[in-house]
Amino acid sequence: MGSELFNQSGATVEDFFDNVSELYDQSIEKAIPPYREMFQAILGYCFLDAARPLSILELGCGTGNLSLYIQELFPQAELTLVDLSADMLEVASQKLKGDRSRITLLNQGFMALEFPPQSFDLIVSSMALHHLTDQEKPALYTRLFQWLKPNGLFRCGDETLALPTQAQERNLTQWESWSRQSGATNEDITMWSEHAEKYDHYAPLASHFEWLKQAGFTDVDCYWRKLMWTVFGARKAA
Repeated sequence: MGSELFNQSGATVEDFFDNVSELYDQSIEKAIPPYREMFQAILGYCFLDAARPLSILELGCGTGNLSLYIQELFPQAELTLVDLSADMLEVASQKLKGDRSRITLLNQGFMALEFPPQSFDLIVSSMALHHLTDQEKPALYTRLFQWLKPNGLFRCGDETLALPTQAQERNLTQWESWSRQSGATNEDITMWSEHAEKYDHYAPLASHFEWLKQAGFTDVDCYWRKLMWTVFGARKAA
């Protein structure tokens, strides 16, 4: 897998992930060395009673890696898993465990989703929201706020833009070095770099904080950060 596959992957982010779905797992952990650590940070700051039934929405479930962590931590939860790529959802479906009646898979873009108000106790996302434009992100945060129950939580692990420019450039240099040490090839690095240039829209963490507060969230905070990967979140007050 590499730049050749990228060039064949089509014009949309959906096409890209459909084409890399079978090889995604083996590539992403080389491309993002703290991938699993980021998941642990996302869920480690979800302060909910894991023993009671919960309703959880995951935006951008991909091949289901974070979904499996969610199932382990919240075994009584009802999960709604959303992804733009049907092929990625199929891979996730094959991984998931437990009672299938508690799992809903939705093949949709985030901006097309519709849920009743106060549907979820927890909304999580990993490596997905940076595919939205900076006009779409605050609009989505407003909708997430509406979908959460009182005292509901939002937790996100994603790439954010470092400031000033020199910091972002340093992070990219460090990322490439770290990825190579983790076994990434030139093709892996080329593929993900070209993907980022074509599809990704990074925003500073401060912008995410501002958008979340404007949407009505409280307790907006950053819980973990390594280079460009950041875990942040907020709460909907009771």
